[in-house]
Amino acid sequence: MKKEDEIDLLELDWEYIWKKSIKKGMKKEKNWDEIAKDYGKWLENDDYPDVMLGKMRISSEDTVLDIGCAEGTITRKIAKKAKSVTGLDKSKLMLEELNKNAEEEAIGNINTIQMDIKDLSHEKIGDYDIVLASRCLNGISNIKETLLTLNEIANKYVYITVFGSSTHEYKKEKAKIAGKTFKAGTDYSVLFMLLKSLGIEANIVQLECENLKEYSDMDEAIQRSMWKLGELEEENKIALENYFKEIFVKNDRGNWVNPKDKTDLVLIWWKKE
Repeated sequence: MKKEDEIDLLELDWEYIWKKSIKKGMKKEKNWDEIAKDYGKWLENDDYPDVMLGKMRISSEDTVLDIGCAEGTITRKIAKKAKSVTGLDKSKLMLEELNKNAEEEAIGNINTIQMDIKDLSHEKIGDYDIVLASRCLNGISNIKETLLTLNEIANKYVYITVFGSSTHEYKKEKAKIAGKTFKAGTDYSVLFMLLKSLGIEANIVQLECENLKEYSDMDEAIQRSMWKLGELEEENKIALENYFKEIFVKNDRGNWVNPKDKTDLVLIWWKKE
């Protein structure tokens, strides 16, 4: 690529491109309180938290802000390595689950804040050594302001994970069977270029997660699909269940897994200058 081409790319309005892609992939906003009791079970054998933690530079003196922490699968792991961690989420019930789980594990260095990431600001939150925004930026429209806020809050590092595109074909196929339209939405490359246009030199890492999503039975698989796709007509439920029966296999724990639906996450991170 010629130098002048690179300059042209940086002059593009990447926030506008991001917002256009969000509009294209716009879905009904989910009520996370509805799945707060079950969410931890869904992630019970997910290796993403450990893979993510292995990429983060955390010392015993660091304070960490975990944005979009949900019921704290990653938060509690971070707490065992850091000085303290604050979990931020808009779901009251998710935070209740986090606090309950932390108490059961005798973890005493976790704080929680109920807040929508859209309302996040340095003035409200203050400074942290490390900021983690895990799987929670894909639908954020005020992305430039949000990225600048994350950068302002962090003293050392910012870590962001967003969904990749390697499973898009499967998701299109699944949505079609369910009588829905797959909406791809935002792409991590847009986020990377937006950061570059803001003068933030970030790193991109494709996370190598191996474990597949696990389901105790077909009913759970259908219910979790409906959480993502929305309510389904009875004929589409039956069609989706028949489709799952064709492709699902049992793993060594006796749970059903879908070989086509591997976790696909991209890590974007940078060190504060």
